[in-house]
Amino acid sequence: MDNVKNADNSSYNGGALLRMGLNDNKAGMQGLDKEKINKIIMEASKGSKFYENELKKDQQVNQRIEKMMQLKEKITQQQLLKARLRVDKLVMELEQSRNLSCTIVHIDMDAFYAAVEMRDNPELKEKPIAVGSMSMLSTSNYHARRFGVRAAMPGFIAKKLCPHLTIVPLNFEKYRKVSEEVKEILAEYDPHFMPMGLDEAYLNLTEHLEERLHWPEDKRRYFLNTENTTEKNKEDISISGRLNIDGYSSSPELFEDGTSVMDDHSGQRYQSLKNVVVFGTSAEEAVKEIRFRIEQKTQLTASAGIQNTYK
Repeated sequence: MDNVKNADNSSYNGGALLRMGLNDNKAGMQGLDKEKINKIIMEASKGSKFYENELKKDQQVNQRIEKMMQLKEKITQQQLLKARLRVDKLVMELEQSRNLSCTIVHIDMDAFYAAVEMRDNPELKEKPIAVGSMSMLSTSNYHARRFGVRAAMPGFIAKKLCPHLTIVPLNFEKYRKVSEEVKEILAEYDPHFMPMGLDEAYLNLTEHLEERLHWPEDKRRYFLNTENTTEKNKEDISISGRLNIDGYSSSPELFEDGTSVMDDHSGQRYQSLKNVVVFGTSAEEAVKEIRFRIEQKTQLTASAGIQNTYK
């Protein structure tokens, strides 16, 4: 324990602060006063079991680094050359075997646990909330993130940053059910998709996109399920959707570029069809379709990133 206490001052500006401090790379946390938030975090955590544990972890990391540096000093030039030759051979084999003609998509549900709780309890929607306990949080909504509240932060520290924060207990059974609903959709685009926990997945859309090029329009046409749409999304549909007039998308979050989704190959518009969305055949349109279907089925939004690779 004395070693931990002696590490206190050095860790304040070292590894412990990096581990415990604000991660402003997280969505919804840009532009915050990082120095002010980190000061509150450190002051609130000092003397707690969490703080002592983080200091111990930091010491353990430093000890491992020290051991690795000692081993590095013992490596001879001959051993280093041999290792480099083995790595070069491995790199050559990988370069010859890998396929760079795929379209990979990363799907990430937005503030998943918090979003599910806000969906099921509309009173929480405009409040800063986090999911977890006073000991540890699993996620927070975007209102709470504006105060610096984030995942992997103890609830008692989050309360110092945001005194009016509502902490909702975890309900993994509910989150798993919603996750399965999302996965059912993803499996239609890539039966072998790679899930990453309950709220993320990687899909290979290469085969789907090849088939999609030959799909008739009715396979890419969807009707808005307004009964399962939140009041806010209903407003979005009436304000920016105007599907039977302008042929633009129903959701500014899903279709922020305003791409027309109602034109067919002949240039005609389906102006007489209300609450209809028709998606194109490109990777971007397929991803918009996935996000649209997720939102329509679960009332939750998802972010996506597309990686096109070519030989």
